Amino acid sequence: MRRRALLGSLLGAFVLLSAACGGGGNEPTTADYEQAVVAAVDRTDFALNRVTRSKSPDELVKRMGEASATIDGAASDLDELGAPAGFEQDNEKLVKALEDLGNDVGLTGEQLEDPAFLDAFIGRSAQGFSFESWDRVNLALGGLLGSGLRVKTLQRQAAQQ
Repeated sequence: MRRRALLGSLLGAFVLLSAACGGGGNEPTTADYEQAVVAAVDRTDFALNRVTRSKSPDELVKRMGEASATIDGAASDLDELGAPAGFEQDNEKLVKALEDLGNDVGLTGEQLEDPAFLDAFIGRSAQGFSFESWDRVNLALGGLLGSGLRVKTLQRQAAQQ
């Protein structure tokens, strides 16, 4: 009898330990992943929209740096979350494209810290920037849309005067 109780306790402990240590319980659900992608797109859109609303060259440079950090954070969050089965490659493409976009925005902001480059952009809208990585983000998001996820692509915002 004691042996059965001990064996039952050990078996129960083993089952709990096995569940806690993994074996696939870390994969997000499709709904959780979908929400994470929507949040990443919203964060990216918000950050880029702030860039278009810059009122001065200094503010433009500052907001580009902030946007870069925000986009990198969104990419990192998606990478850490991972993707449900069947979406791993799409997630890798999206994470890479977001990382590239964050890098492109950041490097452009750094370049604009040089007055010679900044003078070339004075009077132009920040919407005039065009990044291939933007298109790659939207292609990756289009792949997720085609797979049935309810996500949206990055949106161009009109600059407000």
